[in-house]
Amino acid sequence: MSHSLGPLANNLTAYAIYSTAQTEMRHAYKLIEAGDYLGAAAEIESAAHAAEVLARATSDLDAERSERWLRVVVARRRFAEQARVRAAESALSLVA
Repeated sequence: MSHSLGPLANNLTAYAIYSTAQTEMRHAYKLIEAGDYLGAAAEIESAAHAAEVLARATSDLDAERSERWLRVVVARRRFAEQARVRAAESALSLVA
């Protein structure tokens, strides 16, 4: 992420990505509460992608922060997979 405003624009861009991902996670929790596990999984995957973008963007600047973002990516993808499994289980219980 580079911009003519320099690091300030990078910080604003990173904050926008972070903020959007947080909104996606809050929406995912609401979808889980409503029983929409596939919708939640999609929101969580999107938030995982945002964390991956942040990890790449910070890798040259702050290796420790980049590693933390990569752990967030793994955790969110695992959470998304759990939501997909739950969706499949729910679908099977409706059929049975």
